[in-house]
Amino acid sequence: MIPPEKAIEIVKDYLDRNKINYIRVSEKVKTEKEKVPHGVMEGKELTIHTVCYDYEGYYGDAHVFITVNAEDGALLYGISSSGFLDLT
Repeated sequence: MIPPEKAIEIVKDYLDRNKINYIRVSEKVKTEKEKVPHGVMEGKELTIHTVCYDYEGYYGDAHVFITVNAEDGALLYGISSSGFLDLT
């Protein structure tokens, strides 16, 4: 299992690799076991780390939550006010 600090590094790497502008990445990570609601692993019960990052939206800062598989560090999905995001 990867530590929460590694999940933050994985999310920052994803954002930089995809040239996604962000204001900050939260240092708080939520770790829980849940059934994955979206993506390739949909329906499987996994231990996940959820990391939030903020970006400058039209009406102020907006939040996106990125979910990382706590077992192997794979990116699972993102969620924002617009809905689920597929991560590549």
